[in-house]
Amino acid sequence: MTIGNVTSERSGILSLNSTFSKRDLVLCFSVPIDKTFRDTWRLIKNHHGHPVWRAPDNTVAEIHGQTVGVDLTLCYGCGKCIDACPTDVFVQMQDESGRSVVDPLKEEDCILCLVCEIVCPVEAISIKREGGSDDTLTSLLEGKRG
Repeated sequence: MTIGNVTSERSGILSLNSTFSKRDLVLCFSVPIDKTFRDTWRLIKNHHGHPVWRAPDNTVAEIHGQTVGVDLTLCYGCGKCIDACPTDVFVQMQDESGRSVVDPLKEEDCILCLVCEIVCPVEAISIKREGGSDDTLTSLLEGKRG
């Protein structure tokens, strides 16, 4: 099936011709990370100390992390979360297909400030909410200091 200059292959994965960039495709066709993944997806393995989750429909979709979840099918490795994170939670890596993505390698250092969620242009990141997370986010957005 072809939509404009985007072709859907049998597997459901989209491929591009020269008209669209990979970033354009992600921004046009992505849906946010499934924030219920911690309860509804199944744990399939560990990657450098954090869990890797697979969607219940057994698609190739994977989310890395527990406290800091990154959907690797949405992430295109722009690095905005890396630049924004005050505790250096994220590292650049290549997934199994060789695509550039980010990984929450040091998620135990996360301070739950939610800045990475805000700056991610494709909403590929979900931070596990704990007491104070929403207050921290509100303070950041309103420019308040404690």
